[in-house]
Amino acid sequence: MNDIQFLNKKISLLVVGTFLVLNINAIQPATPRPKNVFDAATVDSGNIRIYYALNADNLKEQGTYYDLECLEIGSNMSKFYSRFVFNSDSLCIDWVKKNPKAESAPGFMGIKYKDYDHWSEYRYSEFFKDFSTNTLFEYSRMPFLMGKANAYYEENMPVFDWKIDADTLTVMNYLCQKATCHFRGRDFTAWFTVDIPVNNGPWKFSGLPGLILKIYDNDNLYIFECVKTEFHKKKFPIYKYNDYSSYKKTEREKLLMFQKKIQENYFGVLGVVPLEKDYKPEKIVYHPLELE
Repeated sequence: MNDIQFLNKKISLLVVGTFLVLNINAIQPATPRPKNVFDAATVDSGNIRIYYALNADNLKEQGTYYDLECLEIGSNMSKFYSRFVFNSDSLCIDWVKKNPKAESAPGFMGIKYKDYDHWSEYRYSEFFKDFSTNTLFEYSRMPFLMGKANAYYEENMPVFDWKIDADTLTVMNYLCQKATCHFRGRDFTAWFTVDIPVNNGPWKFSGLPGLILKIYDNDNLYIFECVKTEFHKKKFPIYKYNDYSSYKKTEREKLLMFQKKIQENYFGVLGVVPLEKDYKPEKIVYHPLELE
């Protein structure tokens, strides 16, 4: 399937070059083309992998997840990324290699999870915490037809002003303790375990005397919960994609605003305009994790 056929599943007509559209429906941004996940360099090695369900309806059924995300913990660095996206990219690239004469390639392969055909910065960004330099990096892979806008930023490791509570909860058979904090416009509740004495967690979260196994904002818009832990005797490599060298450097606040704009007005950012004079697109209100 070519680019136009793919996007025409969502809209009535797209003329590339002038970007003219009839009867646009309000939709979320479309997923980018598969990435060559085999073109990567080793940046560290580790022996711990933690898997988190993001916004799952049923933790026992991966098809009900918004995403399955993976935290790889190395000696000096950790990597947080979408396992669903990685698996799909791997299968698609492998398919292309096995079918070099095919006229079209699959855009997605793997488990059909919630809104799998929609882009989100939480599925298509990778986060690296470099504890040797106290630096966090986000590499944001943009939606369909927006690859030239791929961007990254670096910032000092965020500081979370945690307040530890006496309440406990069992997550994946680990006894966890409660902690709360306010971070960049939202209140969060975390459950961490000292049985895994690692200062880390999903997304940007860290700063507790044990691994965060569950965390959510108080509006329950984003819920990360551990569904699997892996402890390897032999260390595995932690990779960073080589194409990140082509990503444009930006600032966190600018990327945050751009990602929100894409979510709320994907066609507008693309430069798509409706031909119908009286057409009023449905307004999309987006609520990111960071509000400031």
